[in-house]
Amino acid sequence: MSRRLIPDSILAWLLLILFTGVLASQAVTVLLHNLNRNEVLLRLEDQRAAERIAALAVFLDHTSPPLRHGVAEAMSGPSLDVRMSNRPLVATTEAPRELAPLAAAIADRLKGVNWREIRVGTGQPGEKERANDLVPMRVAIGLFDGSWLNFEFLMVASLPWASPQFLGLTAGSVVAVLGLCLYALLRLMRPLERLTRAAESLGRSGTTQPLPESGVGEVRRAASAFNKMQARISRLIEDRLQMIAAISHDLKTPITRLRLRAELMDDEEMRGKLLKDLDEMEAMIGSTLAFAREEGNPEPARSIDLRALVKEAGEHQPAMRLGIAGTGPWEVVAQPLALKRAVANLIDNAVKYGSDATVNLARGQDADGHPRFEIRIDDRGPGIPAAEMDRVFRPFYRIEGSRNRDSGGTGLGLAIARSAVLAQGGEIDLHNRMAPDGTIAGLTARVLLPA
Repeated sequence: MSRRLIPDSILAWLLLILFTGVLASQAVTVLLHNLNRNEVLLRLEDQRAAERIAALAVFLDHTSPPLRHGVAEAMSGPSLDVRMSNRPLVATTEAPRELAPLAAAIADRLKGVNWREIRVGTGQPGEKERANDLVPMRVAIGLFDGSWLNFEFLMVASLPWASPQFLGLTAGSVVAVLGLCLYALLRLMRPLERLTRAAESLGRSGTTQPLPESGVGEVRRAASAFNKMQARISRLIEDRLQMIAAISHDLKTPITRLRLRAELMDDEEMRGKLLKDLDEMEAMIGSTLAFAREEGNPEPARSIDLRALVKEAGEHQPAMRLGIAGTGPWEVVAQPLALKRAVANLIDNAVKYGSDATVNLARGQDADGHPRFEIRIDDRGPGIPAAEMDRVFRPFYRIEGSRNRDSGGTGLGLAIARSAVLAQGGEIDLHNRMAPDGTIAGLTARVLLPA
């Protein structure tokens, strides 16, 4: 499960790095900025409260003592309660640590006031104060005549580290930055995606269209190198096919002369053997020329009915049985003649070496969930040794025993079938079917085509 969560592409990794980097950067920036802002705002609140208290204290200190009670009550309001008393409103003599800046600010501003002690504390907040995150602040200033100036007011207990509006703006900026980064990454990755598809096409069919040399410098150089490599591969394949076709074509003339001379031989037994060898040589040359023509001049792909193609590929074999599993549609884009010949070669091999062929056509999905067609051809022959499964697809390769030259094969049937299937973007493989007693029950050829 954990492996599924790990990104499996450069684009996914870059997006993950960008997302986590931008998100972490924004979170740290917002946190530090707001913590610093909150500290500054609380200090400003302390300064404002200290200035108001100091101004009232100076005024009351210069007021006649008999009038102080009345003046203090007159100065009281909803935001600040002022009282003159013989006792301090704050019992503790030492201010709590968090209130020390407020006490220092008041003391710094009490110039011209004959004070002897300043006490700062907090009261018990009510339900309304708790709901609004407020705390009652109490300040008592002792004068030398023994009286106390008591102040009580509300202050914000703490500020939120971020408001909903600020969080919304921050989230919007993160989304905007990530959107711009995603657009830039997609533009950068598009040439690389084209390079990947071209490489896959070259691996399947051996040919692909030249890549446009666009994008950033590294991608342009990669596309240029790919185009040069593809051109060299195409020239090598073309030169090889032309050489094979030329040699096969040129061999026809001496073989014809040998056939004429063999017909004039008196020894019937020797003439028969020689004509048999010449027939085999002509069959090999004909298959080689057909292989070279198909490789050198691929037909265009078009939409075809896969069911009809499989039926036509095996209609010349009475020993073939066809089964179709699932429902359509059975339309596939492919090169019809090449694919038909590939399926026909597999059916012919099954009948020739396994006495009959059972063909099953089904529609399913691959490991990534992409739809695909499966053509399964089963025979009841002796199978193929595991070590030979890959070698039998090589041109002119034959297995000794039941699949040898005496059976009439030229060693090109499976090579042509694989080349044709790969050209359609499909896959082909072989495996032996095992009987319950552990013996080989036959060979299965499987063709997978993208739907």
